[in-house]
Amino acid sequence: MQSQLIIDELNRSVKTLTEQNITNLIQKIQQHNRIFVYGTGRSGLMLKALAMRLMQLGLNAFVVGETTTPSTKQGDLLIVASASGETNSVNMIAESALKQTIDLAIICASPNSTLAKIQTPDIILQSGNKYSTSQISQQPLGSLFEQMLLVIFDTVILTMSNQQKGSNDDMAHRHASLE
Repeated sequence: MQSQLIIDELNRSVKTLTEQNITNLIQKIQQHNRIFVYGTGRSGLMLKALAMRLMQLGLNAFVVGETTTPSTKQGDLLIVASASGETNSVNMIAESALKQTIDLAIICASPNSTLAKIQTPDIILQSGNKYSTSQISQQPLGSLFEQMLLVIFDTVILTMSNQQKGSNDDMAHRHASLE
């Protein structure tokens, strides 16, 4: 069954992460008053899911490019993700953030990519992308990368919510009410 193949790939990929990867990302998030996220395509969708969950935790989280996103300032954090590390807009946003002295967290699957040369990635995932295949995944394009982003982000949120008393109730109160 194809769903078992996906689960098996996720299990293999999760084993390449370390507890320190997650801890470092959590620390970066907790050290900043405002968190911005940016990515395109399916990676962008996973980053939007992270921003929503961070907001539900009570943090100031924004998606770059949305009409209500404020300007960034020194002391903010930008989290970007790109499987290939060659997405022009992601690379330009990351470079712009560094020029503005905005802290940066990078997740990619290509350690030799343009994005990885802008700043050492915080997390490098083993997965294919739209330009290459991977021996770790039979799924098309960057499917495993996006799935792993969601696993990482939900791990971050679960860990952070467990650190806050009553956070599930608090998160529920911050959940969108106009649906």
